[in-house]
Amino acid sequence: MPRINAITLDQLNRQFEKLDIISAQINDTQRKLQEIGQSVSISDPIHAVQTTNNLNFVWSGVAQQITWVQGFVKDKNWAAQTVASPAIKSSAKGQKHLFTIPAGTLSLVPSTYYWLGWDPVHQKMLSTSDVSVLHGNYNVHVLCQIYTGTVGQSGTAGGGGSTGGVDLSGARYKNF
Repeated sequence: MPRINAITLDQLNRQFEKLDIISAQINDTQRKLQEIGQSVSISDPIHAVQTTNNLNFVWSGVAQQITWVQGFVKDKNWAAQTVASPAIKSSAKGQKHLFTIPAGTLSLVPSTYYWLGWDPVHQKMLSTSDVSVLHGNYNVHVLCQIYTGTVGQSGTAGGGGSTGGVDLSGARYKNF
């Protein structure tokens, strides 16, 4: 193994300059990776819609509630659950791709936009005016945005089932 017998200050400074250049390159690469990660997280839901649903949300203005009958939400790999093992479309072994959503009711404020999301872990329908709240929880499947009618209105507020069967999740409806 070679040993350093003598080194000049000039040689040492050149090596430090090389380390500074490498350090700057690493910092630049880390910054670019972070930017790419942000771009992917923004574009993935836009270009690869994650779910479809068949829920039909009905607004009752007198009760100030939305109701829905049992339905489902499926992700883009839902057919993996119907295929013999090993699942040919599943992204991960044992991953669930089809969720049954039981019938339910939510009390909401009239004449307001709401984003609705299903949390299969807690078996709960969530509503919020800020979709980032739903996106912030990886368990939640964003279903749609609806607009509640007035106290005097009742009828279909929206959802996949309101279009005649199934619709892409994330759709926005304003039926009132």
